[in-house]
Amino acid sequence: MQTLRNDTAVPGLPAELAAGRRCQETLLSCYCREVAAPTGHLRVGPPVGQCDWPATLAMAVQREQGQVLQVHLQHVRDRLLTVVSDASITGNYRFRSPVFHKAENKPWALLDWEELAALLLREMALQNDLPPNIELMEQIRNSVAVNTRVLGLPVPSRIPDDPVEAYIDSEQSLTFGHPFHPAPKSRQGFSDEDLARYSPELRTRFPLAWFAVPREDVAQQSLLAASCAALICANAPAVAGERVAVPVHPWQAGYLRRHPLVRQALASGRVQDLGTQGPDFFPTSSIRTLYQPGNPYFYKLSLNIRITNCVRKNAWYELESALQVNRVLRPLLPELAREFPGLALMEEPAFLSVDLGDADIEHNREVIEGFGLILRQSVDTLRAPGTVPLLAGSLFGNHYYGEARTRELLGGLAARERCHPDAVTERWFSGYVEQLVHPVLHLFFAHGVVFEPHLQNVVLGLRHGWPAQLFLRDFEGVKLTPARHPAAAMPDISERARASLWYDEEQGWNRIAYCLFVNNLCEVVAQLGAGRPALAARLWSIVSHHLHVYQHRYGNAVSGRRVNALLAGSPFPAKTNLSNRFFKRADRASTYVPVTNPLPFAGTGAAWQ
Repeated sequence: MQTLRNDTAVPGLPAELAAGRRCQETLLSCYCREVAAPTGHLRVGPPVGQCDWPATLAMAVQREQGQVLQVHLQHVRDRLLTVVSDASITGNYRFRSPVFHKAENKPWALLDWEELAALLLREMALQNDLPPNIELMEQIRNSVAVNTRVLGLPVPSRIPDDPVEAYIDSEQSLTFGHPFHPAPKSRQGFSDEDLARYSPELRTRFPLAWFAVPREDVAQQSLLAASCAALICANAPAVAGERVAVPVHPWQAGYLRRHPLVRQALASGRVQDLGTQGPDFFPTSSIRTLYQPGNPYFYKLSLNIRITNCVRKNAWYELESALQVNRVLRPLLPELAREFPGLALMEEPAFLSVDLGDADIEHNREVIEGFGLILRQSVDTLRAPGTVPLLAGSLFGNHYYGEARTRELLGGLAARERCHPDAVTERWFSGYVEQLVHPVLHLFFAHGVVFEPHLQNVVLGLRHGWPAQLFLRDFEGVKLTPARHPAAAMPDISERARASLWYDEEQGWNRIAYCLFVNNLCEVVAQLGAGRPALAARLWSIVSHHLHVYQHRYGNAVSGRRVNALLAGSPFPAKTNLSNRFFKRADRASTYVPVTNPLPFAGTGAAWQ
């Protein structure tokens, strides 16, 4: 039996097989965390006293020196078995075998990814007395198909030397996606040809589509001296003075051309289709946010494609809310620069869209959403001298490709400095935690600003390989606490935008704690400390140390209660991505399940000092 190894050259597997196995891992990880563990139907441990298990499983346990993960599916009365490297208390399992299935009154058999997905969704439907979720099954199929295509292009383990090349490479190297999402590569609406043209993982680049729109039909706002249209103008095709050149993702341009209001405006000459032209842009990991070297702004464009959870269109209230977040943060920048000199906030200071003012409110809203554009400050304008910006997700949370890159990076540092690899790992991780944890907590506890510092929202600036700068992005996803940012302080935005911005204190903390500790640091520690429980414990002790430092330097009474609870072992909240998709919840209505907090078990060693 061929086992799935996370630390060997699995890229040699056929792409379809590798994509299917990764689908099994993510589905089982989600189900164990969200359903089996909370209901007591998960067991991970040594194979003691079990005589009915398949012989190939016992062989895999012996060969891998691993543990057996067992799941009891109570309603379908089936059992699942697989081998994992260890009993991870945070649920970050490293799978070492395929999944074995025991149906009632039937022998053990291997499951493929589609059989496992159908079985888990059937169990969840029976648990909740609901019909099967056909939509989610289609999203899972789509994700596997996309991942199969992406796995056809291997990712080099070496990070390019040139900062611009390294940054583009990091944004375009997320082969696998979110390790706790049932459909991490789903992008429904793209054809095979679209995937080849526009998927960042396939190392694509392309020019934008442009429309010439009457100036009076352009709705825009800016916090800068120049309008959004003027900021775009330097990289736009020339148009008549009474018109504005509006950029659109090439796929979205096709969608808009088919829209009845846009089709009518094009036919009458009110809007002119300028086609696809100009210099290339590079799609980043979000697919719809585009980077162009030397351009002072990313273009975050609307894309009427369901990517993982959401259709990625820029609704008007989302444009407003991103600008309001920027408005709130601007006065804080001097303080943040003084307290956290390595922090760089990627501002979103301007937006525009097209409003045709049609009497058909629904169709007119679709046009506004379809043309929506946010300008985001480029990493090029924020990068400190001598730093190389890398998306954190390219190093962590990207399965064996991320592991290869991290080994290359830390191994090179250890060889250059003639230090023990563990000592280098601990120093490096301490620098990362300090750059990340302190400002994120300070923004929340001191200013009521809720960032989402997950691995795709964090860009790390390395100087000579060491963490020196940290970029936070995605103001559209940032929320504010109403206690610090009441309605009276936001008179210039719509009620819908204002309501979308607010998280109460508990909602805000859950989102930060999930993104920071579960989505980010749990993944980092699981990778750096893989198979090394003593090293993993020391890494968590570093997190404890930095929580103490944060509270001493910046904390207040509210942060003290939260930090002390974490240090005492209060569980981490984990977002329920599988359940959210199963119940078709909006992202704002996400629920959370507790994840065991490893901090109290880590000890107080200070090897990194």
